[in-house]
Amino acid sequence: MGVRPGELWNRFDWATGNCFRCEQTNVPVAEVGEIAMAGTAFPLCACQRCVFRLEQLHWTMSERAARLRNAQAPGQPSPLGQWPTKAPLNRPPAHVA
Repeated sequence: MGVRPGELWNRFDWATGNCFRCEQTNVPVAEVGEIAMAGTAFPLCACQRCVFRLEQLHWTMSERAARLRNAQAPGQPSPLGQWPTKAPLNRPPAHVA
């Protein structure tokens, strides 16, 4: 997977504060972004556990996007009652309820 927790922690400046994600108070937090409201931007800070989880989500979504970009275009769908091969059926297809 992405980075190890120790490597991730070193990317941030930590201070005591409140986590926007899990709502813990007086814990080590780092600024991970900001949110704008009525023309004013407020910092979003997250604790170490939530920073790690956000990194996991980012990695997962990046991998998923890469797989979708590299996926081949879907082929023509097989007609109902046909196997996805060119060989003809020598018996009727099984009924699936």
